[in-house]
Amino acid sequence: MPKDRERTLIAPFFSPFYSSLLPAVFKPLGYRLDVLPPQDKASVEYGLKNINNDMCYPAVLVAGDIIKAFQSGQYDPKKTSIILTQTGGQCRASSYVSLIRKGLTDAGLEDVPIIALSNEDINPQPGFIIDKKELIKRMALCIIFTDPLIQMYLSTVVREDNRGDSKALHAKYLSEMETGIERADYHYLLNLLEKAVADFNNVKVSDLPIPRIGVVGEIFVKYNFFSNGNIIEWLSEQGVEVVLPCLQNFFAQRFVNEDFDQKAFFKHSIVDSLKHKLIYIYTRYHLYQIERVMQQFRFYRKPFNLKDLAEITGEVVSLANQFGEGWLLTAEMIAMLNEGIGNIVCLQPFGCISNHITGRGLEKKLKEMFPHLNLLSLDMDAGASEVNILNRLHFMIIAAWEEMEYGAEVTTRHATMTMSFPGFRIWPKDTAIFDNYVSLEIEKAKAWVSGLNLWKKASDFIRK
Repeated sequence: MPKDRERTLIAPFFSPFYSSLLPAVFKPLGYRLDVLPPQDKASVEYGLKNINNDMCYPAVLVAGDIIKAFQSGQYDPKKTSIILTQTGGQCRASSYVSLIRKGLTDAGLEDVPIIALSNEDINPQPGFIIDKKELIKRMALCIIFTDPLIQMYLSTVVREDNRGDSKALHAKYLSEMETGIERADYHYLLNLLEKAVADFNNVKVSDLPIPRIGVVGEIFVKYNFFSNGNIIEWLSEQGVEVVLPCLQNFFAQRFVNEDFDQKAFFKHSIVDSLKHKLIYIYTRYHLYQIERVMQQFRFYRKPFNLKDLAEITGEVVSLANQFGEGWLLTAEMIAMLNEGIGNIVCLQPFGCISNHITGRGLEKKLKEMFPHLNLLSLDMDAGASEVNILNRLHFMIIAAWEEMEYGAEVTTRHATMTMSFPGFRIWPKDTAIFDNYVSLEIEKAKAWVSGLNLWKKASDFIRK
């Protein structure tokens, strides 16, 4: 319907790395899209009030954010539609549409259309007419060019001499990408990436060695700063380089899934098989051009080939695990371990069964293959203890610094190691460090005990 094009589309905030480009994706297709502000505590309150508390944390945040937007009065329900992405399948996140619909109905907003972008027809809207080919093209360009920009930002921000240089560059080029996304101009974006590489290379940085910590997990919690407690920026501030998997892998795994499903007889379609092979060749060509530019970046890391990595992952977990992040979560951990990154944080919403299986559930198996694995699995939820999370992260940071200092960070390790004592991380020659640390902790304990006034209380009790 022509009138539906007059509606403003609102989309929940996903990540500061990607969300700002979404309006540029929809503008040339005839739609105005507003990305809602980043989530806050009010989003959590609205979500918990209107959504089942057993639902995953991202669902609570997304639903609460949308309901909050309408309750604020900023958007007219008669002139606004909601748009969001859905993976479909056996995942609690597939309930977003029904949950938001329930919350809107309870708030008296049952007539607001909800558009779900997905491979499946989860909630088709007959009034939403859009050129799917052009939409997919712009969305793909958005992802494949923001991924390398994130890599340069995370590698540089922790080493920069002048604080704020990397963030300013990242914001600058993210803004300039809007023109290329609107035009769907691949070559414009490629030239822009070359300039970004040159500028990031010119940022003054420290030459001191930096420990690395990998961050993997559920797609929303991994990239959304509010839901993960701002863990990415916090780790960078602690002097740690955060290694974050590319978002494009989440979509590229479809090529591997298609091959596996055909070979396992989960499906049989020569047309689909041929179509995916041609698309794969087409995308690999364009990704190679981006990779050629990225090789000029001073902290360049060669990306892994997802199909090759899937073969290794298949020895650990079945590639039939395709719901949630599925086998990709395990694959990303294996890729990091092969790079020598043994300290890995795995983020997932509380009760996320699929990610618990392919993440925390495979820790024992992965440790047999890579004894240097130090996996920290964190469940993110509205009631998660910030102090508990920070304490556990502090221990991981200490481990990362010690491993780098004593040469324990390696590319690969095998199970043919001699007996060691992992409990003692500090060598005898550095006992002064240990003594200082223990002394500090003892003083803290003394201060805490003295604050209880136990001696005074005991004296008062005796007098009585």
